[in-house]
Amino acid sequence: MTTARLAALLLATLALLLAGCGNDNEKESGAQPPATTPSQDSGGEQGETDEEKEKEEQEAKKAGGKDCDEIGDLDAQAKKQPPSDVKIVKGAHVYDSQGPFGKTTQYFAAVDGDAEELPEKRDDAVKALKAAGYKLLATDQEAGAEAEAHMKGGKHTVDVQVITLCAGKLRIRYTVS
Repeated sequence: MTTARLAALLLATLALLLAGCGNDNEKESGAQPPATTPSQDSGGEQGETDEEKEKEEQEAKKAGGKDCDEIGDLDAQAKKQPPSDVKIVKGAHVYDSQGPFGKTTQYFAAVDGDAEELPEKRDDAVKALKAAGYKLLATDQEAGAEAEAHMKGGKHTVDVQVITLCAGKLRIRYTVS
């Protein structure tokens, strides 16, 4: 496991722990972003078995066959938009956000594409962030299931994950810490 992956896993764990320490007076919508499942979002690369990888690939294929109308309002405006220095890939629309969980917020964007384009869309997101001054720390991908990048900039660390959302659409999750 690379240092960057270990750091990302540690940050994700810390964010989950801090999420339980929020103010009870804060309103939460309770809405979950479409196509988010534990096997896709748990950062499961570490110690994943072939069976788990196969399951992820099957779930991604199933999501790719769903009609986008079943997913929800992908044209919605997220309650929170990413910080100004976190550049979103051209053509993507931020339709949802979650958090903050401590200092971490997640932004969900939809972009045209299919499972074969996961690495390409991840690389497009990386280029947009590099143009804003971010440095690429690591990339990872599981064919047909997901493509990820871990980046560091002046104010933030950004983890990018691209998965299949529905027929003809991909979801890009930006986890900003």
